[in-house]
Amino acid sequence: MAPSTVRFYERAGLISPARRAHNRYRMFNESALDEIMFVQRAKGIGMSLEDIADLVAAWPTGRCQSLQARLRTHVAGRISEINKQQAELRAFEHQLQTVHSRLSAHDPGPGQCGRGCYCETDLDPAADLAAPGLAPGGCSLDPDALATRISQWQEVAAAATSVEHTSDTARLVLPPSPDTITAVAALCAAETACCPQTRFLLDVTTSQVTLTVEAPGSPGLLATLLPASTPGRR
Repeated sequence: MAPSTVRFYERAGLISPARRAHNRYRMFNESALDEIMFVQRAKGIGMSLEDIADLVAAWPTGRCQSLQARLRTHVAGRISEINKQQAELRAFEHQLQTVHSRLSAHDPGPGQCGRGCYCETDLDPAADLAAPGLAPGGCSLDPDALATRISQWQEVAAAATSVEHTSDTARLVLPPSPDTITAVAALCAAETACCPQTRFLLDVTTSQVTLTVEAPGSPGLLATLLPASTPGRR
């Protein structure tokens, strides 16, 4: 580790202050090495230096139970952020795949490019939202609201620990947190309001939440909810 980094850690209160030897060199005790290793590990899981400084200050006299609770809270938050990012990336990937398919389906021919040609219209990522077969039949949502709804369902799928589905049914196993139960129940109610032909069954136990989605004859929601899965995926 660079000396400048060590000095920065010391100034930030992340490691114990050094003492000066007779030759004016900085001397650190053995605990400083443990503190440096702790800082590096905490940075590795995305903790800010401010949060790390608070933990380091409490480390020598703090109770392990309390410190671990703070670490678990941080890690759980990071997992939630990553799940959201993954859902957003899957939604973006789906848009790119749709645009690529549209571009590949047209023969550009020898004509000159211009306003209204496929090179322009096929790049619209929202065009696929209203396409038959993606949204459930009879869906009353406008394109913007539908894009938001798709993102919400993909966040649910990203949080699932297990996923199984057939052509018209999906079953997702989710963590049994109160926030998850509330969010999924509200989403099911909202989906039923705009797509009444779709049925939802929410089974809650102390160990898991199981969501069963039935969309007979209308696979659009399932394709949107599970764009990257195949029948029977676990």
